[in-house]
Amino acid sequence: MKRAEWNRLADEFETQVCDVTRTDKKKQVERLVNALRLPKANPVLLDLGCGLGTFIKQYGERFRRVIGIDFAPRMVERAQARCPELPGVTWKAMDMARAGEAFGPCADLAVCMNVITSPSTARRNGLWSALAAVAKPRGYVLLVLPSIESACMVHVVEHGRPATRRAQATGLLARSGAVQKHFARAELAAVLAEHGMIVERIAPLYYPWSEEGLSTPRKRGVGLPYDWVCVARRAAPRRKPAARKPAPRKPSARKPARRKLAA
Repeated sequence: MKRAEWNRLADEFETQVCDVTRTDKKKQVERLVNALRLPKANPVLLDLGCGLGTFIKQYGERFRRVIGIDFAPRMVERAQARCPELPGVTWKAMDMARAGEAFGPCADLAVCMNVITSPSTARRNGLWSALAAVAKPRGYVLLVLPSIESACMVHVVEHGRPATRRAQATGLLARSGAVQKHFARAELAAVLAEHGMIVERIAPLYYPWSEEGLSTPRKRGVGLPYDWVCVARRAAPRRKPAARKPAPRKPSARKPARRKLAA
């Protein structure tokens, strides 16, 4: 979606966009945040794709420094207006792909909710790299991403037939009127590992059927739709092994051979 479209959407965000923190009725995100072992001194939060700032509004007071960025300037304006109790937040309208060069590895917690969903592999790789670049070594990453497993279930309920094999294989399905990348659980773990992050937890993050524009199915055995919520940590840099000094040479224990005297 282009910047102008996101700016227009900012004024209708509450009704048109699934705000993960707001719709988390089972408080799964809250439990994950509470379980993080954040540093006691000067922890830093960086919300990549902050939307209306709901996560910052709910959890920002736990951090000494807070940064919220979003692609759309109008979205950032609204987020700032909704968080008057947090005057020290740094708000920026910018592309997430530039976050690494703009902030460096500053975040004890980097939050990224349903942002890395572009159908372009190259674009997604740039966003994954930026996410890894802003997390401190051993810093946390809290991710939410669309689930292909859930999307296929929703497709059957909505259309009465499975999604195409190509859509299931690539994870590219329409969501909210636009084609987005959906991730299988194993795929998400593999991508994180490729970018130097160690997965601590991947779990379903359930939301109501109304967020899909559908009524709750009457058929038994059909659960709630869900995204993947993931907690990972950026791997610490490996220390180079100290150069080993050559061991001192021991004097030979072999006795010199006796000379034979000529007769």
